Amino acid sequence: SSVGMHSQSDTQAGSGSFQSIGEFYAGKDVFITGITGFMGKVLLEKLLWACPQVGRVYAMMRPKRGRPVEERLEELLDSALFDRLRRDRPDFRDQIRPVQGDMFEPGLGLAPEAIEELQERVSIVFHSAATVRFDEHLKIAVQMNLDGPRKVAELCEGMRKLEALVHVSTAYANCERKVVDEIVYAPDVHPQKLLDAIEWMDDGVLEQVTPKLLGQKPNTYTFTKQLAEFYLVNKFPNLPLIIVRPSIVGASWEDPFPGWVDNFNGPTGLFAAVGKGMMRIMHGDRSCRADIVPVDIATNVLLASVWHQRQFKPQGRQPVYHAVIGPANRLTWADIETLTPKNFVAHPTQSAIRLPKAVFTTNTLWYQANWLFNHQLPAFLLDLWMYASGRKAVFVRVSNRINKSIRTLEYFTHREWMFNNANVMHAMECMSPSDRVEFDCDASKLDWHEYLERYCIGVKRYALKESDEDVGTARARIRKLQRLGLLWNVLLCVLLWRLTVKRVPLLRTMWLVMLNLAGSLFNKLPRLARS
Repeated sequence: SSVGMHSQSDTQAGSGSFQSIGEFYAGKDVFITGITGFMGKVLLEKLLWACPQVGRVYAMMRPKRGRPVEERLEELLDSALFDRLRRDRPDFRDQIRPVQGDMFEPGLGLAPEAIEELQERVSIVFHSAATVRFDEHLKIAVQMNLDGPRKVAELCEGMRKLEALVHVSTAYANCERKVVDEIVYAPDVHPQKLLDAIEWMDDGVLEQVTPKLLGQKPNTYTFTKQLAEFYLVNKFPNLPLIIVRPSIVGASWEDPFPGWVDNFNGPTGLFAAVGKGMMRIMHGDRSCRADIVPVDIATNVLLASVWHQRQFKPQGRQPVYHAVIGPANRLTWADIETLTPKNFVAHPTQSAIRLPKAVFTTNTLWYQANWLFNHQLPAFLLDLWMYASGRKAVFVRVSNRINKSIRTLEYFTHREWMFNNANVMHAMECMSPSDRVEFDCDASKLDWHEYLERYCIGVKRYALKESDEDVGTARARIRKLQRLGLLWNVLLCVLLWRLTVKRVPLLRTMWLVMLNLAGSLFNKLPRLARS
């Protein structure tokens, strides 16, 4: 299911037919789903910034809480993410057309006139709408992540100028494999049979059979993402399909500015919990790779993949692109364990309840005991204090949510994968020098110390929406928590020692011997000093 019209020899950089990525997108109309999602927003901003000559950008959205799509789009474009566009290209909004649609509705819920306009004008489609909840009910996950792409593909079949349909999948779609290549793998369950079953099967029955259907898959997200890839390739063989598989998408590295993140999905929620002192232990293997790819690098892969497939027809390659770190630059959960608390001490969040700390353990019993005494018990005591002072109790509820989030991530923090990214590297080789900078897809050059510092600052500034002006107060609070932590540790040691010394005669004898030795040494010091 490869796409592209030119032979590789016709399009080498420097030849007459070679186009830069910006030139390639010039004049082409683009349709994007999932525009309010994390990657969708960054994709829209980067497309308008780096490819200013792009045609119209149709942004599919649905009304929410009675607010029309036009109002939701204006709110989106007013965010800090679009600061540089507002500053340098104030008229950038003129290129964007909101389109009312819904992934759950037949025909995407698009009006007939909208369908006609899209099929007449659009050349490139980016489908990034999905439910990213790992514990989503199978029916909803199938409707959104499998039936949704089907509807988008059916819309694309009628597009007269279509050059590419880019389906945003996940690198973990094939997580039962240790080594994952840039190819589409056949699933154990046939997608069409599942789509048919969803239509008539009762929700209760579906919930009962879900574990059997998932097989080796840890959740409905990875399960439905793999099904969608296979379904699109086999059901729509004539569409110019491209599949992009990001790993764990984190805060931006550089574009549009360092550290931008506006949600609490994946590691961001955990980082925020560490920064606030709400989470201090994590169930996972600290030696395993943490494949966190910055959102701007993943977005560059999306944009570059279309150009690469259309400008070059890579022989013997499936149009699948892994937006991942790559094998060369290893980041482990141990690095996150060390650097995240350090960064939140240097750049503290407001109202942290305890000193930032993060420990990974593979010992389930130790994790559960620690969670009970070091998380649930303090949360319960804090809620009692909140209740007694006439305020709303929130800490136990937040602690339970963090614990649930940790459990959904356990599968990924106990394992590691090798995601080959030869197609992405080939696309980089084909780029002009300036495009290699503007559309950098190579995460292997990242400095993890610097990236995680930017990430933590971004969590504080953009996800938690905390001002930098109160940093003095926050640092004073951290110093106070450090003193309290030291005092608590001393008291705990004294208490434990007193209990053990009283109960264990051998320890009591050793303690008395040590005191006598210390006393005699102290008495000899004046004589030693005179001599």
